[in-house]
Amino acid sequence: MSRAEVGDIVELSCLGGAFMFTGKVVETFRNSGQDEILVESDTVRPGERLCFSQRHVSRVISRGSERDALESIIDEITRG
Repeated sequence: MSRAEVGDIVELSCLGGAFMFTGKVVETFRNSGQDEILVESDTVRPGERLCFSQRHVSRVISRGSERDALESIIDEITRG
């Protein structure tokens, strides 16, 4: 499975597939050795960012634009 990146629209699966929804990845980061993503969804807590592990991504529905990917790389370099 490929990793979700900033700008991607992803499908997330939680509780063994009992809860599934889609959202847009707005940030990726590492926390305690795990790859995490912040997601915005119109169906789950609209207007808020939700944090999930990359392992909750069941599939990448669509990739963000090349500009989004470039901005993501610049953000990663800037953050260190």
